[in-house]
Amino acid sequence: MRTTTVILLAAALAGPGCAKRHLNKMDNNEDAMYAEYTKTEYDKDMVKSEEGLDEYDRTTQAAVSPKTLASIQDTMESVYERDFGRCLQRDMEAYENRWIAGTFSVEVTIATSGKVVKVNMPAEDIKERRPPKGVPKDKFQPREAKLFAPCVEESAFKWEFDPAPEVEYVYTYTGKVGEAY
Repeated sequence: MRTTTVILLAAALAGPGCAKRHLNKMDNNEDAMYAEYTKTEYDKDMVKSEEGLDEYDRTTQAAVSPKTLASIQDTMESVYERDFGRCLQRDMEAYENRWIAGTFSVEVTIATSGKVVKVNMPAEDIKERRPPKGVPKDKFQPREAKLFAPCVEESAFKWEFDPAPEVEYVYTYTGKVGEAY
């Protein structure tokens, strides 16, 4: 019994040191392996990707401070998002149908003055989701919203952002409008 206790006690005391030696050995092996790779042209052969970003995006995002980017997003969501609902209302009134809804993306180019200087709508899928009163479902052909995009463009040229970005910056907003969502 006494021999077993001594062996267990010795193993418990040696355990942590043994584990530490093993970790050090692994670290040394990793360092040696890394040193071998740095002696070769391995790093030059590596292809690094910033998928989804073109050259303009990489340089622009690096030049605009994170605080300014957060302010732009907050301003869009808390102030200018209301314009999208007002623009949708124009199509609802024109079609006499409140069941118009969909998704869209709008790109606004913000100058260093804080004013929007360019507007682009790369994606828009806003249309009637239900027939207006008096139109049978089997005869219903959903109409696309025709007034939404021009209204958003008109509104966006009135927008201002403070603080303004340090360089001309393209901000993309993707959203949904309408009661069907």
